[in-house]
Amino acid sequence: MKQLNAALLGILLLGASAVHAATVVEEVPDTLPGKGFAGLSGFMAGMVAGGPVGAIGASLASAWLGGKVQETTGLHGRAYRIENEDGSTSIVRSPQQEWSIGDQVKVNGDHRLERLEM
Repeated sequence: MKQLNAALLGILLLGASAVHAATVVEEVPDTLPGKGFAGLSGFMAGMVAGGPVGAIGASLASAWLGGKVQETTGLHGRAYRIENEDGSTSIVRSPQQEWSIGDQVKVNGDHRLERLEM
């Protein structure tokens, strides 16, 4: 019985992980939709005009330009630079939720931010 209790306690201690929070560092513009739309349009136009090489060049140039236009016109979405528990930083899109600098968040597997309940 003592071995069973010790094994159960060991499993519980190994299975329970401490909750580590990521911290919102800053808000950055999210221009991914503009880059995607412009890149696809450039790809199709480049394929017609210059074949495969033209498609690659036009899609890269159009994606860059589409992101810049979206950022300049102020039509960009919200993304956040977060500092993970290991000290690394990453950018996570959050078009439907707004966060403040310093908020403690958890990043789900599908790269969505979730408020960390303390």
